[in-house]
Amino acid sequence: MSAPNPKTGSPRAILAEADVLRALLDAAATPAFALDTDQRVFFLNRAFADLLRLSPEVLPGKSIPELVDLMGTGLADPAAYRARLEALAADHEKTAVEQMDYNTDVRLSFKEISQPIRLPDGGLLGRLFLYLDVTREKELDQTKSEFISIASHELRTPMTSIKGSLDLLLGGFAGDVNEETRELLVIAHSGCERLIRLINDILDLSKIEAGKMQLRLQRMSLVDSVQRSVRTIKSYADSLNVKLAVEAAEPLPEVLGDKDRLDQVVTNLLGNAIKFSPPEATVTVAVRLVEGGVECRVIDTGPGIPADQVDRIFDKFHQVAGPSRKKGGTGLGLTIARALVVEHNGRIWAESQVGRGSQFSFTIPAAPAA
Repeated sequence: MSAPNPKTGSPRAILAEADVLRALLDAAATPAFALDTDQRVFFLNRAFADLLRLSPEVLPGKSIPELVDLMGTGLADPAAYRARLEALAADHEKTAVEQMDYNTDVRLSFKEISQPIRLPDGGLLGRLFLYLDVTREKELDQTKSEFISIASHELRTPMTSIKGSLDLLLGGFAGDVNEETRELLVIAHSGCERLIRLINDILDLSKIEAGKMQLRLQRMSLVDSVQRSVRTIKSYADSLNVKLAVEAAEPLPEVLGDKDRLDQVVTNLLGNAIKFSPPEATVTVAVRLVEGGVECRVIDTGPGIPADQVDRIFDKFHQVAGPSRKKGGTGLGLTIARALVVEHNGRIWAESQVGRGSQFSFTIPAAPAA
């Protein structure tokens, strides 16, 4: 007699498949449990019971509120966890990944992965929750961020002193210098400025990743931010023979933002657009009202970004492959711009066509009425 085919959906096949799954999950070191369609626990493995320090027989049949109560003070925010479980249990399609901390004798960090469980005939059985322990990875990431932050701080102080000394020499403080010496000093000064920008970018990124970026929010005009950024970066554009244009629809509402950080976002986007624009080209910054906020677009006529790389353009250290790579750069400017826009509860995205240029846009919510 042939073995039952699970695809037939026969009761015997379904039970056999369920027993195999149950055995695999029970043997795994990854905590796991499942909720049925009535949002009650119908399965858990030993690892999940051990995490809660409860007998496995206690949990089956418990509702979500009862489960959260049994997890007790181990949860940093029981109400938020309960709300997430209830929302996911009611969603019959979504696969979700969340971060969660749980306190036993030590603080443990987990990546929660949940997805619907379906029968062979497509019927819904419930939802499975898996908890991958990422405590060590999180500790290593924090250590790395702290090291980068400390190293960058230690580097910035001497680099600032070196730049100051080069400024004095180029300004004639130590007397006139011949053209050959001046050329060498200019090269050293340019390299020093580039290193300081890199160090500042790394410090900003480490603050953002550590959740220590503090915004000084105030009512402000995004158009004013654009105009300040254009003045700041105009000399760079002139050096590459690139023109700048500003288009602003009036009147526009104020936004609630950190003036320095929004200036940084616009400057980063402008610098990127100028760098990849051909001589005699024009980079346009357009500001307009959109639903719920104000939108800023930075438009260039550079080489564009291949379609398979547009989604990765905001990733750390990512640089577009191809001839444009020789333009250099750290690959951090767009990452920082995205993080700062997200900190402002905004949205940022890129659109591009190879050979026709790129458009980087972001929106910031309008400030509430005074």
